[in-house]
Amino acid sequence: MLGVSCLVLLAACLDDASDPGATGRATVVDMFSTWPGDESLRMAAEPSLVVGLDESLPLGRVSGAVFFGDGIAIVDNQSHEVLILDAAGRLVSRQGRNGEGPGEYKNLAGIARHADGLITWDAYHFRITLLDAFGGYVDGTKLRPLGREESRILGAFGNSVVHEISQRGFPGAGAVGPMEIRLPVAYEIARLSDGEVVFVDTLPGEEKWGARESDGAGGYKHGGPPVIFGRTAVAAVTDRYAYLATTDSITITRYDEAGTAVEVSFEQPRERVEEAWVRFVRDTLRANLESTKPAPLVVGGRNFIEVITEFRLRLLEDLPARPTLPSFSDMKGGADGLLWIREYPNPLQDQVAWVGFNEAWERKKRITMPANLHVLDISEDRVLVQAKGTHDETLIEVYPIKR
Repeated sequence: MLGVSCLVLLAACLDDASDPGATGRATVVDMFSTWPGDESLRMAAEPSLVVGLDESLPLGRVSGAVFFGDGIAIVDNQSHEVLILDAAGRLVSRQGRNGEGPGEYKNLAGIARHADGLITWDAYHFRITLLDAFGGYVDGTKLRPLGREESRILGAFGNSVVHEISQRGFPGAGAVGPMEIRLPVAYEIARLSDGEVVFVDTLPGEEKWGARESDGAGGYKHGGPPVIFGRTAVAAVTDRYAYLATTDSITITRYDEAGTAVEVSFEQPRERVEEAWVRFVRDTLRANLESTKPAPLVVGGRNFIEVITEFRLRLLEDLPARPTLPSFSDMKGGADGLLWIREYPNPLQDQVAWVGFNEAWERKKRITMPANLHVLDISEDRVLVQAKGTHDETLIEVYPIKR
């Protein structure tokens, strides 16, 4: 059903097209390293704008933010609002409230740019809301309802939206010992005009070390930590295309609105895992689990969070570790129109490289930034980040990009 063409970009092509100024051909190409004549950038040490510290505009449960014009747009799931701010952080408009009707939300779970405006995602109503350049309500479109799966929108291009559908827990019945699980993740391209799905693809999800154990009352405990250096599905959307991949290879498939695919493969060296990295990850996971605070939810006479924590700590004892690092860790479609691909850092690495490609697969920019940042968006001269304040409050920060 798909018209698929393959374009393989190996070391020679990277030197010719994506490595301007390079002479000769490397036998192995590291797409995240610097290259001759590149535009290698870095992120400023301090943000130029912080949203969430001002008591007049606090943030609740932020579920997404994007650069929008000269400013930013933020969705707050706690207040059920879309906040549009100018470049100085001043509130320009706010849209939305708790409710069932047009322009109202129950689970405001995502936001993306679309043409001159925005789209938002209500994961309760399975509804996309279109907003204009001023944040005003334009229209709404419902996508097909789901069961227990989780869903989010990744972005919009043309008259289409990319919808990600993932599962939680582990399927099947009966008691099963520790095992590796990769629940499938489905990606849909749906029309914004009527919600019609025009394309579906499925990728293997995050690798986890899980088990199903009978609790003696007809139910099961399930869940577990991710496999150390495991592979997972990733996706991104730019102005014209959707990109799907898994981090266990450097092969990325690009789709247009009709679902036609172009596959591109980069040659990327695999870094072998060191024992110190595995120990660090195990110790960090254990410390995070042991610091989990009980919640006011009691099931069968026991605190639910404590039961889950104990279960995951037992799984952690035999948690597998992959012998090599994944080829990369994330992808994003930036406000600058580039496809940004994030390096997979080793656990002791404090800086990570993001590399931006244009539609011709030319490597245009390289930005280094702290590895622990939660990056939401990248523009020509700024990086948008979600962070936590000193009192655990949610912050949205903007960092300038420097040469």
